[in-house]
Amino acid sequence: MTLQLALVPGAGHALRPYQEAAVESVLAHLRGDARSTLVVMATGLGKTEVGVEVLARVGKRTLWLAHRDELVRQAADRIERNTGRRPAIDKAEEMAPMLAPVVVASVQTISQDARLARFGGPGAFALVVVDEAHHAPAASYRKVLDYYSGAKVLGLTATPDRADELAMGQVFDEVSYTYELPDAIRDGWLCPIRCQRVLCEDVRLADVGTVAGDLNQGQLDAIMRAEAVLHQVAKPTVDLAGGRRGLLFTTSIEAAHRLAEVLNRYKPDSAMALDGTTEMGERRRIIARHQRGEFQFLCNCAVFTEGYDDPGLSLIGIARPTKSRALYAQMVGRGTRNAPGKADLLLLDFVGNSGRHHLVSAVDILGGRYDDEVRALAERKVSDTQDPMRALEEAAREIEEERKRAAARRAGVRANVRYATQDVDPFAVLGVPDPRHIDDRFGGAPASDRQLETLAKFKVPLPATCTKRQASRLLGQLFQRIDKNLCTFRMADVLGKRGYDAREMSMTTAKRVLDALANNRWQPLSRDVRERLLERQPGEDG
Repeated sequence: MTLQLALVPGAGHALRPYQEAAVESVLAHLRGDARSTLVVMATGLGKTEVGVEVLARVGKRTLWLAHRDELVRQAADRIERNTGRRPAIDKAEEMAPMLAPVVVASVQTISQDARLARFGGPGAFALVVVDEAHHAPAASYRKVLDYYSGAKVLGLTATPDRADELAMGQVFDEVSYTYELPDAIRDGWLCPIRCQRVLCEDVRLADVGTVAGDLNQGQLDAIMRAEAVLHQVAKPTVDLAGGRRGLLFTTSIEAAHRLAEVLNRYKPDSAMALDGTTEMGERRRIIARHQRGEFQFLCNCAVFTEGYDDPGLSLIGIARPTKSRALYAQMVGRGTRNAPGKADLLLLDFVGNSGRHHLVSAVDILGGRYDDEVRALAERKVSDTQDPMRALEEAAREIEEERKRAAARRAGVRANVRYATQDVDPFAVLGVPDPRHIDDRFGGAPASDRQLETLAKFKVPLPATCTKRQASRLLGQLFQRIDKNLCTFRMADVLGKRGYDAREMSMTTAKRVLDALANNRWQPLSRDVRERLLERQPGEDG
């Protein structure tokens, strides 16, 4: 699929150097054969500016997708400001004209069959822009993208690392441009982060379960909205904030309102709360008052994790522990924009006894380029330095020096070792096409730690220099095997070496064959026995 770009001058809006580089990279990808591409930029760096400029330079009919009212309105306003033309909005009772050249739509609305068909068939749009594209694997987005199959797709996100990284790889073919938080801070486009951890002695998370990769929301909320914990959040916030205007994230609607009430006990009239149920007009009034400085602390539950633009925020309080790097990065990103008179962002991270859970911290969102050992050491340092980037740099230097010393010690050690090798091709075992000769949808990036850990749990030997795409293919097949009750990778590998095609073999059949082989001392079975073992039994799954 090749997109013939219109020869239009663009929006005429001055772009920052990295934004211009992103636009050029996106256009180069869209001219190629890939259908979709992704731009990854930290919150506050102007992903919308990039999307609008691409829209303007393409110069053809475009659909802009967002999932919340604020994001729909913001995108429409930005498109009008940069291009001079107001786009049509398609959301709930607002119906865009059927031939509108640019449509900004709520995905919940346009994914309805009747609304999809209004704009035409698969070729109705030349370009679809997906804002907050980490939501794109959801069924509603997939329905829209599948319907307008003739369109190129540009995704914009600050946080591509969903819990199910496989799903992102299935939506987007490539990553055309990446500019993440540490680089943006070093280059001066975002403000430095100063982290202050606050130990809440009544926060004990050992018994909290995990649901969909994050802490069980109900169990977590029961802990975080307890009266003692609310005081352990409120008092340090008032003491440490000084005159900083801040945004605090909580675990629930009730927790947000109760935290505001407790904050006001320590500092009268300093706090208000809002949530997703707050009437839109009232929400806008509260936000306007906060931005004017009429009160200091705004408490919320999941309202401002995406799409909220207030550069004057210089305090972020996270009273919502999480195992999700994406969620944590979204919360912190609300306060990283530069503003006149703003020296840095004070990040208050309210922590307790996390038990068996690894909770995300500032080190995790700033330390993507560092390995686990460096991040672990930086975690121990950050409480002293209060500067997570400096802690990471110090940890990296110390560990590199130790690794050099260890390498020097090992250099003189040799031994006589007897060994045998046997190559295992996981793609062949699972019957998955190996994507190593195809342009990697993640730009050739190495597999993530989470992907590698998951593959290790499945006991899959990894290909040399395993990429994200390869890992995604393998993980996708492994999860499908679980859904279909097919045998495990190890079973398929063992059976494949003994002449059995186990790619579509059920768990029950595989166990039956392996038991028979073990009882026969792993010698080949007769043809009659093989056929009987492979025959599906009455009532058997798979």
